Amino acid sequence: MSASPATMLFRTKLALNLIAQIVLVLVTTAAMGYLVAGYRSVMEQQRLFMQRDQLVAQLQRSSDELTRMARLFVVSRDPQFADHYREVSRMRDGLQAEPEGYDEVYWDLALDQPRAAGRPAVARSMQERMVEAGFDPDDYARLAEALRRSEALMKTEQQAMGRVDTRGSSHPLAEEDWKDALEMLHGPAYRHAKAEIMGPLRAVRQSLKAGHEAWLQPLQDNLRFTAWLAIVCLVLTAGNAVFMALRYDRSVRRPVELLRHWAKQVRKGQQQGQRISLGHSSEFGELSQAIDEMAESVERSLDELKEEVARRARAEQVVRHLANHDALTGLPSLRLLHDRLDRALAQAQRKNQGLALIFVDLNDFKPINDRYGHEAGDQVLKVVAQRLAASLREADTVGRIGGDEFLVLLPDVDSLAQAQQVRAKLVALLEQPIFISVHNLAVRVSAAMGIAVYPAMANDAQGLMRIADQDMYRDKAEQKTRSTAAT
Repeated sequence: MSASPATMLFRTKLALNLIAQIVLVLVTTAAMGYLVAGYRSVMEQQRLFMQRDQLVAQLQRSSDELTRMARLFVVSRDPQFADHYREVSRMRDGLQAEPEGYDEVYWDLALDQPRAAGRPAVARSMQERMVEAGFDPDDYARLAEALRRSEALMKTEQQAMGRVDTRGSSHPLAEEDWKDALEMLHGPAYRHAKAEIMGPLRAVRQSLKAGHEAWLQPLQDNLRFTAWLAIVCLVLTAGNAVFMALRYDRSVRRPVELLRHWAKQVRKGQQQGQRISLGHSSEFGELSQAIDEMAESVERSLDELKEEVARRARAEQVVRHLANHDALTGLPSLRLLHDRLDRALAQAQRKNQGLALIFVDLNDFKPINDRYGHEAGDQVLKVVAQRLAASLREADTVGRIGGDEFLVLLPDVDSLAQAQQVRAKLVALLEQPIFISVHNLAVRVSAAMGIAVYPAMANDAQGLMRIADQDMYRDKAEQKTRSTAAT
């Protein structure tokens, strides 16, 4: 009879362990199912967000492409730009399918070389895609308004293109018509109309992002909690299975005796809140603590990863800026100057215009640097850079190419006389005193400047740079000769 209670307690213990095991398995299965469903929901929501955001970007891009083709046609009157304009319009209206590989750089490649034939996609209008995307009413209303304004702006673009389209006409293009067309596509009214298109599009994209984040944040919190719960349940299930397999038979008697003693105490009401310890509570406590520490470690790692990504992004921005600009003066570097010179030469060749280069080399900079220090020298270079930049037109470019040497690019300058006038103005500006705050004194510098004019002196960037450099050295030599003769 004495063995029966112990046997009963053992069975109860076994049943409780089995029930606990079943509960843990069910909770784990439910948690894993919720995780799978949740991540599927996240992926679907992400797909919808990307689809809607891409549709907004496509509407913005099509408006920009129409503007670009209209402007290119008005400037060049090349029929291919009018054809491309109609092609973009037809694709947006669903009258023509988008070609394969139609992305942000498609027209840049298409304008450079013939397009390769590819399998077109299904033709669908922008309005149809907006309806299929399932925007909320406010966002859909903004998109519809942007589309309506874009279509209204197309009438202005088509009118401007019609002003300069002389195909099929025996009369040449009038200068007044060309100017009117340029004003229609570049004037304040056009820019204002363009802004009225982009404003709703920006609002929609911001609304999409805010709504997506608002939907995603609580779900991510739930998924994170569920994942933690699933991990805990898996750990508890594994621990319970190992405990039952390795130790349960050897520890039956003591747990049964302890349970009997504890039951008696409970029956007498003498347990005084005490709980029986079967030797595994501390192990589960350690497991819980290990899981918490692991979660904290994961969170710290994620924070460090985010910080590292942000730091690298900032460093990349700094590197890109330093690659194209002088760190001291902020002026364009030699690399950026070469790029702008190549662009200016290409534009000058297309429009049959001229341009000029002025090579600037400071004469009296080294004595200042040696006498007053590099900080004073840096201040002089900054002031020189500011004066050169402030004295030029908006279309002009001045950059520092090294040490005390600067290069000035003057587009749309057709003669040496014009360039010499600019040089005279720059010489006068640089001869004005420069106040050095670190020493509370004023110094003077002068400059030798060389000029090269396209196409009178050279037809390429290398030739212009070489001629300007040679002319600068001649000017420096002449200045030394005059200085020697004066003394």
